[in-house]
Amino acid sequence: SGDMMHTLCMAIICFIAVGLGSLICQVVSSSLTSAVSENLLLKFRIMSFRSILYQNAAYFDNPAHTGGKLITRLATDAPNMQAAFDARMMSVVYAASAMLMSIAIALGFCWPIGLLGILCVLCLLTMMFFLAYRIYELNILMVKEDEAGRRAIETIENVRTIQLLTREKKFFELYYKELRQQQGREFSKGFYEALNFTFTQSDMFLIFTVTFALGIHVMYIELMSADRTFIAVNAMMIACEALIQAAPFFPEMVKAKTAAGLVFAVALREPTTGDSTKGQHVQVVGNVTFEGVHFRYPQKPKHPVMRGLDLKIKKGTTVALVGPSGSGKSTLISMLERFYDPSGGFLKIDGHDSRALSLDHLRTQMALVGQEPRLFSGSIRENICFGLGENVTTERILESLRLANAKFVTQLPAGLDTEVGEKGGQLSGGQKQRIAIARALVREPKILLLDEATSALDSESERAVQKALDAAREGRTCITIAHRLSSIQNSDAIAYIENGKVRELGNHSELMARRGRYYKLIMQQDLSI
Repeated sequence: SGDMMHTLCMAIICFIAVGLGSLICQVVSSSLTSAVSENLLLKFRIMSFRSILYQNAAYFDNPAHTGGKLITRLATDAPNMQAAFDARMMSVVYAASAMLMSIAIALGFCWPIGLLGILCVLCLLTMMFFLAYRIYELNILMVKEDEAGRRAIETIENVRTIQLLTREKKFFELYYKELRQQQGREFSKGFYEALNFTFTQSDMFLIFTVTFALGIHVMYIELMSADRTFIAVNAMMIACEALIQAAPFFPEMVKAKTAAGLVFAVALREPTTGDSTKGQHVQVVGNVTFEGVHFRYPQKPKHPVMRGLDLKIKKGTTVALVGPSGSGKSTLISMLERFYDPSGGFLKIDGHDSRALSLDHLRTQMALVGQEPRLFSGSIRENICFGLGENVTTERILESLRLANAKFVTQLPAGLDTEVGEKGGQLSGGQKQRIAIARALVREPKILLLDEATSALDSESERAVQKALDAAREGRTCITIAHRLSSIQNSDAIAYIENGKVRELGNHSELMARRGRYYKLIMQQDLSI
């Protein structure tokens, strides 16, 4: 009849409207979820990277915080967290809501079926959470014992040395062995994931069968009417389907939980040195005093490095630190830069406890030239001005290059704008070292730190760099470490450090006259006196 056709047309229009509305809502929901997910991912990556930048040296001494693992936190674990707040999470929330509503309907229309549904779902969820916990434990174990990943990073970083020593086969075998061990844990994880999938898929039929049987029994004993029982059974079917929809995302949620724990451990960690901008801003003159300094590395608490060390360095003087390897010379340099703080005693700069000074301000008053110069991709100009902004004049840069004996820069076709390549790969070792010296001098530091600055150079480059260093330390407090003792004989004072204490102190002539530890060290190197 006409009324029926009108009703059908209205129903069709309503279904079309509902479909279009659902489509629009789904698109908007997915877009908003994706936007929120990407914004949160960006935020977590920024927080993690910022936290890494402001950690002290002790943090990176921990084997759990190697460069490779921290890169994994940023590049892999942060994206893995997205499962907790993207469309997958929305699907889980939707399925959980549908399941709860369906059970509530079943409970309202036929309470025996509703109670049975609650019992079955609780049993299934218990099993799923147990399996999820086992998967989580395996994920944590694989992160902690990722020897294969560590081996791969170590091998790739040192591939030239491995090739030179013809140890390619050995490192391949080690990597293969560790990969096989990791594969065993992957198999265990896959087994639990398969169990999770199997239980959720098969239990739907089991729950439906039991529910259907109970429904027949309820109708047979006339406890509930057929229509109410039918509605309750159908509601339980919807609950089972909702649970099946959510089940595949359970491993993703577990992976997200594992990743979140790792990322948050990095992102929310406060540096032990506190806010680097807080503290006293004093004008550094260059007097340095170590008073009864004790120190142990956090990773080796049973092995003291400093045992009550005392040393006074006057402004404008050059003091050389010598002694056997492992005696604590480089540790003193690191403590001056406040990568570490004394565990006992005091380190004072111009009479002020270094821990009371602003870390940022203190580091602008000193500069380090190490054994291996660290250059960054970019031009020579950018590397020299690194950290000083754009207010450094060309004249100031050229003056620092002159003092660093880096005349070669002006002879390059692009001059200061010459690209140095990744890690300075386009420059020789001597050239990189002189650029590093120029970078130190352009900062006009009050305290200049030289840690084996010429030990990795050939004789010709060493002479050029040593000449630059001699000019650089004029008028500054200079603390230098060198195993080639010929380069420190003109120092104002030489401190012989052994077992965490200053055993001898004086200039070259005084120490030679004593014929003590320093004298024996000189004799071992067969230097002319």
